Amino acid sequence: MKLRAQLLRAWLGPLPAAAILPAHYPLEVASERTVCEACGVPLRRQRTSTRYPRGVVLGRPRVRYVEKQCVRCGRLYRCEEYHRLVPPQGNYAFDLIVVVGLARFREHRQDAEIQQELIARCGWPLPQTTIGELAQTFLDCLAATHFARASQLRKRLEEDGGYALHLDGTCEPGTETVFNLVAGPRGWTLAGAKMAAEEAASITQLLRRCVERFGRPLASVRDLSSQIENAVKEVLGDLPDLICHYHFLENVGTKLCEKPHGQLTAALRRLKIQSALRSLRTDLVRYSKQRARLSAEQIARCLEASESPADLDPLQVRRALTYFVLRWLEDYVADLAGEYFPFDLPSLAFYRRGCRIYDWLAQTTAAADFPHQDLSTLKTIARHLAPLREDAELTAAAERLERAEALFTELREVLRLTSGPRNVVLRPPGQAETPANAKALESSLHAWMDALRQRQASEGDADRAADLRTVLGYLEKYKGNLTGHVIPRLGRDEPFVAERTNNLSEHRFARTKKGLRRKLGTKKLTRSIQAMRAEELLVANLDDPVYLEILCGGNLEDLPAAFAEHWEAAQAIRAERRQRTTTHPLPIRKKTIRAEGFLPCLQQAIANLLQLLRGDRAA
Repeated sequence: MKLRAQLLRAWLGPLPAAAILPAHYPLEVASERTVCEACGVPLRRQRTSTRYPRGVVLGRPRVRYVEKQCVRCGRLYRCEEYHRLVPPQGNYAFDLIVVVGLARFREHRQDAEIQQELIARCGWPLPQTTIGELAQTFLDCLAATHFARASQLRKRLEEDGGYALHLDGTCEPGTETVFNLVAGPRGWTLAGAKMAAEEAASITQLLRRCVERFGRPLASVRDLSSQIENAVKEVLGDLPDLICHYHFLENVGTKLCEKPHGQLTAALRRLKIQSALRSLRTDLVRYSKQRARLSAEQIARCLEASESPADLDPLQVRRALTYFVLRWLEDYVADLAGEYFPFDLPSLAFYRRGCRIYDWLAQTTAAADFPHQDLSTLKTIARHLAPLREDAELTAAAERLERAEALFTELREVLRLTSGPRNVVLRPPGQAETPANAKALESSLHAWMDALRQRQASEGDADRAADLRTVLGYLEKYKGNLTGHVIPRLGRDEPFVAERTNNLSEHRFARTKKGLRRKLGTKKLTRSIQAMRAEELLVANLDDPVYLEILCGGNLEDLPAAFAEHWEAAQAIRAERRQRTTTHPLPIRKKTIRAEGFLPCLQQAIANLLQLLRGDRAA
């Protein structure tokens, strides 16, 4: 008897309007086989048990589960169709596991939200602790299915003509590293792992397993980590080992700009320019509240008119316009590209705006007919900004930083990773790079290096010479890893072009952290990243129709069937997960550290160690 047909006959009364099955409706399941497959002997009922599974399709039935047995060989026969819906020895159906897992890791919903959705959808609640366990089971099943489909995924990558392997890790302060291996340009996460730190032995082990399952890549793309470099050399040998251009720029820019930017920031803090301006702005806001406020329309008239409107309160107009000067100055972040240091230099952006305001105010307030009494606040602003031009230490730091920034900008332009309003280096590129563009970039990079050598030989300024020496040192060290993105392929006319950045992996991490912030409502993710499993990165693969086709026939509704097929492998992953409580090389529980008397015990242990070492030396 087919289980789906039996489900239809199990309704007690007419179908409810909400299509929700009644609780504990009776259902009997047994194998359709009547004779033993091996012996040909009729089967008999060996055991009957009652189960109460839950599922999106099943609802909450009361299942009479029948096991049959051959009387000759003793072989047991269970209902295989039932176990395509519900795991063996389990009470939660595969479709429920998928619903909970997608809601948690794809839609980034909280347990309470998932609980409410199940009540609305199925008519029954599920404990939040159970929701958490089902979410972890989802990751177990997804990883098992992913690795079970490794041969098909490998074949598809070969049909694409090969892939480049992007290696990268992420962490938060005080957490373990989540390491990710991504196949470009497909963007599939192939493998991942949690590590106490980025160290060569763990990366080598992960990389070796990935290559065994998915084949050797055409190239690797990584950051400047020596640990990743050693692992790549050991496993991939002489394959093209490419450096992410973004990470290269980050390292060079930090070396060039970190010290002068720190000096400029320290000088601004020493002079307390920004705090003084914030105090002025607070006073203007407080005083403006004491009189009738200007409307947005009146403010627009003040800004658009060729002269100040006569029908408005002149004192409020003066305060408003002065306030706008301070607001424009404090909005220096608008000159940044929304990226990280050293691509953004916030102190330099403030310095430049401050200089523009000061130069204008110095010229304006110096006029003979300037109304000093009515616009005294503008003179105060100019006085606070005067050190931007007059303080020797501040101006020297700014000039030094501007020279470093100019050289860094040249390098960004050569590598074609400049930022603009619609072209931010941290965002994904619009189109894949062509072989011609990649070759042209290599030529321009070599030509620029030659020009830098000539400039260094004739440079008389010590700071500029030091910056040139820094950039050339990086380029000489990594020039073999910055080029070679055009890779010939056997049997194909078109070569493979590896991406120049690790954006595939970086954006995978960024979207994952964004989802965590959506779920938790907090900016600090230390605890979440520490608890995060590397298998979570596989969930984003489900967005690719090709990957979904390989995994479960192209439809998420068929994902439960794929999980059922690989349930045993998922159980092995689950057992390993529960056994490996930590990957920290020197584990100790917080309960032990916080116990009363821990410090005296630690001191005594170190005293014992010292005594032992002294005894060894004496001997």
